[in-house]
Amino acid sequence: MKSRRFKRNVLSIGTVAVLGFSVTACSNDTSSSNSSANTSSGSNVISMFASPPTDIINLKTNWFTKYVEKKFNMQINWVQVPNSDVTTKQSLLLSSGDYPDVFWNGSFSNADILKYAQQGILVPLNSLIKQYAPNLQKAIQTVPGLKQDVTAPDGNIYAIPSYNYCFHCFWSSGMWIDTSLLKKYGLQMPTTTQEFTHVLQVFKQHGLIPLTGATDGYYSNPITFLMNAFIYDDGTDYFDINNGKVVFAPIQAQWKQGLEYIHSLYTQGLLDHQALSQNMDTAKREIAQGKVAVVPDGGSNSFIDNIADPKSGFLNWLAVPALKGPSGVQYAAFSGNNPGNPTFAITNKATKDQEIKMMKLLNFIWTPTGTQIADFGPEGKYWTKAKKGQLGFTGKQALFNTNWSTFYAGNSQQNSGWDQMGPFYQSEAWRNGAVAIPPFTPDGSGNQTLLQLETEQNYAGHQPKYVYPGDVWIPTNALQQYSMEQTNIDNFVSQWMSEFIDGSKSIDKDWNQYVQGVENLGLAQYIKTSQSAMGQPFDTSSFTADPGAVKFLSSLKSNSTK
Repeated sequence: MKSRRFKRNVLSIGTVAVLGFSVTACSNDTSSSNSSANTSSGSNVISMFASPPTDIINLKTNWFTKYVEKKFNMQINWVQVPNSDVTTKQSLLLSSGDYPDVFWNGSFSNADILKYAQQGILVPLNSLIKQYAPNLQKAIQTVPGLKQDVTAPDGNIYAIPSYNYCFHCFWSSGMWIDTSLLKKYGLQMPTTTQEFTHVLQVFKQHGLIPLTGATDGYYSNPITFLMNAFIYDDGTDYFDINNGKVVFAPIQAQWKQGLEYIHSLYTQGLLDHQALSQNMDTAKREIAQGKVAVVPDGGSNSFIDNIADPKSGFLNWLAVPALKGPSGVQYAAFSGNNPGNPTFAITNKATKDQEIKMMKLLNFIWTPTGTQIADFGPEGKYWTKAKKGQLGFTGKQALFNTNWSTFYAGNSQQNSGWDQMGPFYQSEAWRNGAVAIPPFTPDGSGNQTLLQLETEQNYAGHQPKYVYPGDVWIPTNALQQYSMEQTNIDNFVSQWMSEFIDGSKSIDKDWNQYVQGVENLGLAQYIKTSQSAMGQPFDTSSFTADPGAVKFLSSLKSNSTK
């Protein structure tokens, strides 16, 4: 079992590039459903389980499918299922024995991997990776957390995740403020909780909703951002690391102080009383009407429409820096500690030749060029090689010039690439190799430049050096109890937090009862299991701001607003 999936998975770079164009996979070619390795007529015919994105017109005739078949001398027999049925159909196939040679973009938990590996269905990939996929092998050894993430307790690798290095996604629990209001009322960008309170008070005095939020937006809950001025809150596990030990943050004294601060905002009417219960559509209507001053979100382009239209106010929305609390705490929630969800696995139906072909395909995809072609298809339609002098996000020579706005235009259909389907590798080199487009361009293609800059300036490096891994391996014999403890504790903490904030419960009078309630749900055993499963904490020290990138991106921003 993956001990904690992010409540909101790190968005793939294509989705974030034009936020709002979510990709939900479904079957658009049922002719090959229910095919398995048993129907293969030779080792060059490989049956592959997949759930293609809805933008792909036909996976069988897709350009990249044909490219793969020719380049690696294989014929793909697709076993396609809708995204909503991936887990169910995958389980049914594996249980029936009529499963394919390869799961290309399945949905595996660590519990699944251990179960099917013990049954001999999933084959170990270690030697295959070393011999035939050196690019993948290098990534496993060098990408932070990836080796620990993919290696089962027995030392074998049975499944490969998709990996997406999305710098601004790694600090998505941000806060955005309409800076035109700061100018209008003679205010400075707040940097401390005290200054933040003052700014909100001024906004309220002028009839605005100072700070809102939503339950279903993209990191739109305000609690995580605010709590990080008092104690580190990752927004998921509630785990902190103290001298290598797992600490449960919501029962610490600093958490109580954070609740007192958030409660004070609520009682003063500075935090919208609907923020913890309304949906994002309601919040967006108020934002569009100019009623709201501050919004928690992963990016301003997810709650502001017509993003390049100055009348929409998009140019005015910038990130509030990580706030410094009264004790000097100044954290930003970090979500780059989850290398990815296991998606790819080879079954015992595959022949040795088929295994080798699949490893060579992975080796190709786990390069910047392979990733670009796999995602977007042939050069010339949706992308070209960057021209000499075109620069990427770090101010260095770019690799690719991608037409994001065309590829992700509305509900557009394409049959060129696989669009992040399967074990893709959108690496740091690939991401930083995209041409950095100036912010505020009419088609919105410069959004990532702004998000990158705001993250570099305000959040990167404000996370603790060590955090709990996004994925851990829970022993099979402890899984059921651990899952129950996890669910009960999370639900209890969430309910009491809401009641502390809105005043239904007294933070002073009811705190001890709350702590005792958490402990009574098996907290000690929950922490013990989490500690044992953690292995090594995730080292975040390589995820820091780049002064050179800040300088370069700032110049792009300045030029685009002249």
